[in-house]
Amino acid sequence: MDQALQEIIKQKPHLADLIRFYEKTIRFMNTVTRSGAVAGPRMNAYRPEHLEQVFRHFSALFDLPEGTLFPLKQALEAGEIDFTRIPLLEVPAFSLPYSEDDLIVLLFLLSRPYFISMRAGVRLLDPLWEKGICPVCQGRPALASAQADERQKVWCSFCGNVGTPPRTSCMICDATDQAVSISVFDGEDGVKVQSCDACRSYVKIVDAAVFLSRGPELADIASLPVDIAVQQKGYQRRAPNPLGMLRMSVSG
Repeated sequence: MDQALQEIIKQKPHLADLIRFYEKTIRFMNTVTRSGAVAGPRMNAYRPEHLEQVFRHFSALFDLPEGTLFPLKQALEAGEIDFTRIPLLEVPAFSLPYSEDDLIVLLFLLSRPYFISMRAGVRLLDPLWEKGICPVCQGRPALASAQADERQKVWCSFCGNVGTPPRTSCMICDATDQAVSISVFDGEDGVKVQSCDACRSYVKIVDAAVFLSRGPELADIASLPVDIAVQQKGYQRRAPNPLGMLRMSVSG
């Protein structure tokens, strides 16, 4: 992992800060997973007795004052946040003192250990993503890979599940070929984009070699300039990247 991170920083030094932030997300995920905070069936958030520890780790790793996170911690203690709704991009209906983008990032980062544990406890007999929805957590595709035999695989940034997209042209909706286009970008070898004019969504598609050598998370982060270019054309991601980011630019 460290070697892959250093390789990306060497190739794209402008992404160095984001790569370092990603390292913190991995440390947080590993720490919380080992703590047992997500143990237990049919839980829709962390165990209440573990919240203090979870937020202490989060505050320390991401250099956030504990007071800044207190409203979110209080909402979780009161059972007002259901993690299973987060992959649907549903933000809490009640008011929290964060912008929508910041709240999406915070909820994604906080809940990711929960979803990784969820995937570990599920046995999938069929990898097909019906209607472009992850069968583990209901997330949308965050990234796809183009296999050598022209099949595609899709990856969920919430739980890490990898599966097969629906056989329709758009990986997000049921649009046909007429609404879907494929684009490539200078300086981004091994990455192309499927965009859909029906749902105004897009999914990055990386070559199988990139998907295997870097893994989907690093492949997604390393191709962030592509997100910026596509979002400037008015298309949207329907699942966050591994840093919790949905919007990298203002849509035109």
